[in-house]
Amino acid sequence: MFKMHCMIIALIAACLLAVAAQRVSSFELVPFTKVANATERRAVCMDGSPGGYHYSAGSGDGAKNWLIYLMGGGWCADIATCQSYFNETRGSSRFAGMANFTGILSPDKHVNPDFYNWNRIYVLYCDQSSFLGDSEVDGPGPKVQFRGSKIFDAVVEDLLAKGMGVGDNAILSGRSAGALAAILHCDDFRARLPNVCRVKCLSDAGFFIRAENVLNADYREQLFSSTIMLHNIYGLLPVTCTQRIDPSLCLFPENLVGDIQAPLFILNSAFDYYQVNYHLVPGSSPDWIRWKTCLNNLSTCTAADKRLITDFGDAFFKGVRQVLKNPSGGMFIDACFVHSVTWVERYWSPNSTVKLGNLTILEAFANWYFDRDSVTLVTSSNYIEICN
Repeated sequence: MFKMHCMIIALIAACLLAVAAQRVSSFELVPFTKVANATERRAVCMDGSPGGYHYSAGSGDGAKNWLIYLMGGGWCADIATCQSYFNETRGSSRFAGMANFTGILSPDKHVNPDFYNWNRIYVLYCDQSSFLGDSEVDGPGPKVQFRGSKIFDAVVEDLLAKGMGVGDNAILSGRSAGALAAILHCDDFRARLPNVCRVKCLSDAGFFIRAENVLNADYREQLFSSTIMLHNIYGLLPVTCTQRIDPSLCLFPENLVGDIQAPLFILNSAFDYYQVNYHLVPGSSPDWIRWKTCLNNLSTCTAADKRLITDFGDAFFKGVRQVLKNPSGGMFIDACFVHSVTWVERYWSPNSTVKLGNLTILEAFANWYFDRDSVTLVTSSNYIEICN
């Protein structure tokens, strides 16, 4: 009897451990790796600490496949704000601990069936210029290093040394400001991998629009023009844009994607949470509190509020059509009131309820990436949807 009791306890314990292991396997804690010789290569964060990344090696049939994911985190457009980021990962690697690999970086086959066993790299974003800068500023207070382009170069070079240059597949992806960086570096990334069979790019919530005919367009223009000026990145912007229009408008993807030759997939909400929250009505506006009340409870929005949201969506649909100029491009444009979904399991999973054309985000992107089908999926909704 006692022996049977012990066997039952052991069986229960084994089951609990199996369940725990299954839960843990849906994510992975990955340590930070500093780029080699960062100071000599100028591949440093704004505070001068080494740039770097979190790297999980591929295995099995994924060992020769590579997925780079560029972290997001906005931009800083004045020295004081940039310096304030010295005490967090947006400006320093001193606070880069373990990274939680979830969503598109998850090692769980059930969550991330197409990429779970690839070489997966999460790149620290600590330059605040979408990995573009290569300058420094001596202002009041400590010196600020703007070396995003050098960090990107160093990370790619480190990964080439690990075998990325002879891989089968490679993806340059990112979210938010990192997604904008994936757009900006897409053609260059493909050019660095001439011997890799399939090289494509993914932008998740990186399609920031100018919306020149929508309220407060000057605010959105000033945000990017100030960033370009402070970080001194005029010469690092795509010449296909700067030779055609005012360079201060060359961080807006609607002015970039039409010239990109590499296959690029745009994943975005037409009513992107971040842009609707922060780019339509500035915090300095007398309408700010009313606007936040509206967005926190959509039922309280006035007719004017709803019209502004609809106008923004119309401008987004117009801008994102530029992707169609690239015959190898793809898109998944929903109406969810979210910002960046590839790292969130309830969106990036075969079981997600967010679908267009009866495809989840993961399925749509995988079909496009592996050349199973062309994918141009755009919501028919003209207003915000709450997607659980």
